[in-house]
Amino acid sequence: MTDHDETPFDLDRFYSMESIRAWQQIIGQDLHYHFGYFYGSEDLETGLRQTVRNYYDHIAPGARVLDVGCGWGGPAKMLMEEHHCTVTGISSSTSQVDYCRSLGLDVWHQDVECEPLVCFGDHDVTFCLEMISHIRNKGQLLRQLRACASRLILSESCAADSYWGERTTFGGSIVLCTVSELVREVEEAGWKIQSIHNRRFSSLRTIALWQQNLDGCRSHT
Repeated sequence: MTDHDETPFDLDRFYSMESIRAWQQIIGQDLHYHFGYFYGSEDLETGLRQTVRNYYDHIAPGARVLDVGCGWGGPAKMLMEEHHCTVTGISSSTSQVDYCRSLGLDVWHQDVECEPLVCFGDHDVTFCLEMISHIRNKGQLLRQLRACASRLILSESCAADSYWGERTTFGGSIVLCTVSELVREVEEAGWKIQSIHNRRFSSLRTIALWQQNLDGCRSHT
């Protein structure tokens, strides 16, 4: 495993450096900061929404969901509006929390890397959509999540088991793990894995579409 800095990254500052409008221009109007799921040549927003809908079969309609690393609330809004869930969100970014609350979402600020996790009520399932790569001590968080709900839906971008390159990326905000490392961390935290799905092929267009939006922003500056 490649060595990397275990010092917690300041996600609050990272997500506050740019305006909401700047983020929207790159990742989309609804601010879904995760990979999309594409069947073909759909646009970015369609692919991002499809990612969230992929989990509907694993979340009972009307379920109480704890969305850890909820970002700007895009997935939470969909779970509420389309799947009739009650969603409580947690974000380490004050700007994200303020934005979510302006939309009427129940979102709390907490640095889950550096503070003991607070579950904010009873929940049927914990939803972690591409957030654990931000966490240096992944095992610690996975153990703490056991107290929040009996079920965990965890989606993450992982490096291949054969990868020996740099693990830290996206401006230092992400530390990649391999699939095998994440599986081990999950099981050592006491979770029993019921299913694993590889969605890499269907998600890859996301990066090109983000880059296209970023290039468009640069051409107008």
